[in-house]
Amino acid sequence: MENKYSKAKFLDVFKYSFGGLGSNLAFFLVMSYLTFFYTDIFGINTMVVSGLMLISRFIDAFTDPIMGMIGDHTHSKMGKYRPWIIGGAPLLGLFIFLLFTAPEMSPNMKIVYVYVIYITYSLVSTVVNIPYHSMTPVMSQDPYQRTVIVSWKQGMGTVAQFVVTIMALPLVEAFGGGKQGWAIYGALVGIMTTVSFWVCAWGGKKYDVCDMQKERVRLNMANDLKLLIKNKPMLMLMIAFGTDVLANATYSAVNMYYFKYVLNRVDLVPKVASAILFAGIILIPLLPAISKIVGKNRLYWLGSLFSIFPLVVMWLRPTASVTILMSMMAVFGFVSRIPSNLGWAMLPECSDFGEWKFGQRSDGLMSSSLTFINKFGMAIGGFIASFFLGLVGFTANQEQTPQVLDMIVFLRFGMPVLGYVASLVSMAFYEITNEKYAQIRSELDEKKESI
Repeated sequence: MENKYSKAKFLDVFKYSFGGLGSNLAFFLVMSYLTFFYTDIFGINTMVVSGLMLISRFIDAFTDPIMGMIGDHTHSKMGKYRPWIIGGAPLLGLFIFLLFTAPEMSPNMKIVYVYVIYITYSLVSTVVNIPYHSMTPVMSQDPYQRTVIVSWKQGMGTVAQFVVTIMALPLVEAFGGGKQGWAIYGALVGIMTTVSFWVCAWGGKKYDVCDMQKERVRLNMANDLKLLIKNKPMLMLMIAFGTDVLANATYSAVNMYYFKYVLNRVDLVPKVASAILFAGIILIPLLPAISKIVGKNRLYWLGSLFSIFPLVVMWLRPTASVTILMSMMAVFGFVSRIPSNLGWAMLPECSDFGEWKFGQRSDGLMSSSLTFINKFGMAIGGFIASFFLGLVGFTANQEQTPQVLDMIVFLRFGMPVLGYVASLVSMAFYEITNEKYAQIRSELDEKKESI
């Protein structure tokens, strides 16, 4: 199969992969620090934060699929997806800065501010990220190279993870700490995000093209949504990926609380983040070859399974030695990278399945569905963390009760275990094996040759 399909040039893949940097800068920053920033820096109640996360996802439930369908039906000289990336990138950068800006306001106006800024940020993120992910199947028709492209995207994601999880706190302090430090850091991340997406759009220029002589296909939302609902592999992938993201989002949302209040060792945050990051980097170049041998669906299931074990160890021994903590988090960083990377690599397979089964491609809609699940899992994780901390009486910047400390430990290690268990169940019903996909591609090629 590998030599039958058109491939993207390496330089173009490299430039396109910068979208992984832009996308993940905001993703890791919001997931890792926004809840902490709002409660401990801006002075927002945890219940307000949990409500914000929940409401914004209800909005995304409508806007994400709509953006996916708009992208699929865009017909311009710049292509289907690139116009949205190029135009939306600077707006996304601006709202990342505004997310981490804490102006002096009354308590009520603070609530209004965070709601307006976060919801607008979420909408702008939709406009940029869904077209970005939709371009992966457009870049290459080769199944193996698609996995390589996703690996490059996720590789750039590790750069974003380094900038955020390891460098955030030192840079915030270097920029003056407190509100000032976070604002300057937010501006820096916003600029990096904008430039990264522009480079990404540059890489897709040769591939995201529209035949301007061809008649445009009219947008039919009801028909497009039916294609998604009837696509069983896509639904199973959405559930599995969403529960994995929820697992990661929950522990990330309380990560600072765990180190600050349970261990009293905030200095360990960048060190543990380094262990997780560099263990994940080891996996990235190995992933295409391993998934080719094992099969993406089986490898995804195994990655979710083995992500559970280090979490259980730390759940049982939350105040274990630094050596045990570093070791378990390094193992988690390696194995949890498997499902988080493979989800995007399996997305083109689901698009091909839809074309094979129903005779119509919908790359934008499929990408928007996974992007929505990604944001939904991230927000629900943040909601769960904020809601349950508020439920047991968490108050920022003071000594916590045993009930609060136990809840932080459960949210940091126990809740993610439940998320990965749900992922295991869902992936057991994902039906696209290597053999099945070879059949799908073969029959799609036969149809195209007969036209």
